Amino acid sequence: MKKVLLTGATGMVGSQVLDQLLSRSDVEEVISIGRRKSGRSDPRLKEIVHDNFLDFSGMKSELQGIDVCIYCLAVYQGQVSKQQYEVITCDYQQALTDVLQETSPNLAFVLFGASGADPSEKSKMLFAKVKGRAEKLLMEAPFPHKYIVRPAFIYPTGEKQPPGFMYRILNPIVYQIARLIPSIMITDAELASAMVTLSLNPTRASGALENVEIKAVAAQGSLE
Repeated sequence: MKKVLLTGATGMVGSQVLDQLLSRSDVEEVISIGRRKSGRSDPRLKEIVHDNFLDFSGMKSELQGIDVCIYCLAVYQGQVSKQQYEVITCDYQQALTDVLQETSPNLAFVLFGASGADPSEKSKMLFAKVKGRAEKLLMEAPFPHKYIVRPAFIYPTGEKQPPGFMYRILNPIVYQIARLIPSIMITDAELASAMVTLSLNPTRASGALENVEIKAVAAQGSLE
């Protein structure tokens, strides 16, 4: 039975992860940290409303004995300034992992990344450089199991939709293209399934998974 920490549970992918975690018989408790509650009611769900994601030191007692952390906290680059994007993507994650290294050093950590992330930080594209830095920070942490999922185009299947007018326009176009080239798209439910499967069954070596690998893990999870 696993004790799971989840961030970003109110987002498009995070909400799918939460649903799948609560459907699992091998999950004893889900601790969700966010700026607002998810609206879900389940005796195994503990929701912590938190405002300062640069400081988790006040909740060390709640973060003891965590077996799994699924990190879905993210923001679209166009929604915030360059500085805010770097802080939300990298500094928030680092603040949490710093505390978890003290309270739950043996956990399995799964990071919601992005296709095109560049851990060398040499890319001229801001999102690639910043997402790559977040990956690098995680891989430097001493957790025994560390997985990064790098999805390509994520197609929404639930109530949560991605923000932005252009995304809503592109959704049906990419969906039609993906019928011919399935490797370029993954659904939010598939992505969530892969993240849950990776974290609850951390048998593979730590590292990053691209879209085709993520879909394969999701298919494996659907058979369990």
